[in-house]
Amino acid sequence: MTSPAGPAPDHSEAPTAATPTAASAPAPGGAPTAATAGSRTRASDAERERVVTRLHHAVGEGRLDLAEAEERTAAAYAARFRDELDPLLVDLPGGPAGAEPWSAIWESVVWRGHRAVWGPEAGRPTAPQCRTAAAVVAAAVVWVLLCMVVGAVVVAA
Repeated sequence: MTSPAGPAPDHSEAPTAATPTAASAPAPGGAPTAATAGSRTRASDAERERVVTRLHHAVGEGRLDLAEAEERTAAAYAARFRDELDPLLVDLPGGPAGAEPWSAIWESVVWRGHRAVWGPEAGRPTAPQCRTAAAVVAAAVVWVLLCMVVGAVVVAA
């Protein structure tokens, strides 16, 4: 069958592993194609900012120098996919960007309290110290609630 543009293309040959298709061939400039990017998840601005914040904290802790932090920060802002962010943090405490953020926040809060009580030379709190701090905070919340309930009963009587 022919069309005004010429004969119809022959679709009888299926591509083989030896003959790459347009979907599997790398795009010019190394950009990901539909086949290579299909299993990757794009990074959000918030994820990039989280990585940059962790890099800045690493500089403050003396784990990275300014030049290396600047290089990693530029790479974080240039990253398109989540798996490009993980190598930027893999050698820092806490591991890749997918680390649980609440535990890191809690450790930071306990560490700051630890430093306020014991001075700037105090080291990072241990896991038992973090658990003790959580128990103290929970007890304080229960105490405040109990005082509120007792106060309300006394005022109402």
